[in-house]
Amino acid sequence: MSVHGLPSSTEIRKPVHKKLLYAKFPTELSGERRKQFDDDIGRIIVTNEISPISVNIKEGEQVKSIFVLQVELKNKAYNERNIVLISKLFGQHLLIALKYADEVQLATYQTWLLHSEWMGADDAGVILSGLDLDAVWESLVTQVSGIVVAAENSLDEQIVIEQEKAKLLKQIEDLEKKARKETQAKKKFEMFQRLKAYQKRLEEMN
Repeated sequence: MSVHGLPSSTEIRKPVHKKLLYAKFPTELSGERRKQFDDDIGRIIVTNEISPISVNIKEGEQVKSIFVLQVELKNKAYNERNIVLISKLFGQHLLIALKYADEVQLATYQTWLLHSEWMGADDAGVILSGLDLDAVWESLVTQVSGIVVAAENSLDEQIVIEQEKAKLLKQIEDLEKKARKETQAKKKFEMFQRLKAYQKRLEEMN
């Protein structure tokens, strides 16, 4: 399996053995963390390198190359910490294709883990767009996450806003459930006032 839309000149296909990761990072992958990692993660393969050598795009100030990683999952309901750990262990800008059976989820790590919805392997594709690798990376992050960067924001600023939106939506959802179950009129009223405040903040962020 490969991510569609990448030139054949980027293909490298190098397996990464988990034993090497365990040996290189004994602190991060020890004890229960190692077991959890092994329970989630099957094979890891570096499938592509996007760099000025492999594509006709110059390096950026921040991004010198982008690697594409295929991670075969043993468990579709994986622990996101394990994917974050892979991103941090490699210390590179990574586009990760998480594969489980015939489905694929694309992921990137940019201040936090961002990912697409699950899709069929034939639908897992990206477009390389940008004048340098900084711009290509930003484009890949937005393609994977679906985040739209407002004109006045940087990518990282927009990601923080999206994080806050996600937290607010969760708070609203939890509070709505509590309000439906609450029988005391005074408490119910207080909850609805808090809901209105959360919803107003959410509207201001859009």
